Amino acid sequence: METYLVAALVFVALGFACLVGEFAFPTGGIFLIVSLVLFVLAVGLLLLYGTRLEATVAVVGFCLGIPAVGWMMVQAWKTLALKRATESATAGSTITQAMAELSELDKLKGQIGKTLTPMRPSGLVELDGRRVDAMTEGMPIEAGTTIRCVEIRSGRVIVRKMDAVVPANDFDLNALQD
Repeated sequence: METYLVAALVFVALGFACLVGEFAFPTGGIFLIVSLVLFVLAVGLLLLYGTRLEATVAVVGFCLGIPAVGWMMVQAWKTLALKRATESATAGSTITQAMAELSELDKLKGQIGKTLTPMRPSGLVELDGRRVDAMTEGMPIEAGTTIRCVEIRSGRVIVRKMDAVVPANDFDLNALQD
């Protein structure tokens, strides 16, 4: 067998290996470009050193083979994508549950509660009778401190320490007059 023919066959084999590699390990098209370059090199070798029949077969094979392989790869990719989508259809109920939880969290905005654990800056709080993971706006808060839910951001409850509130019956008018 001629050396150019062996080299062309090696280039074609490496080209197919790169195509499979691109399909198995998406590289952003790098393996695809390498495989096309290898196919062009194989056809070029056959055009330069091969017989007229070898060159014709190589050009026709390249012109018909590349689109056919591309079509098969796209069909396989669609099948795999659909398979993943149907497998994740059960995850759709999980998404629905997560959306319901987020809407429940929205109801906590403005609620007053207390910290159950030290918040440095995240921890556990009790709001509206519910135990909720929450975050502060950056400042640490000790356990047992009165807090207010100021925001729901990215599914996270954001709380702020409230200043001490003096009950109305403990309010001393005489202290204000002095």
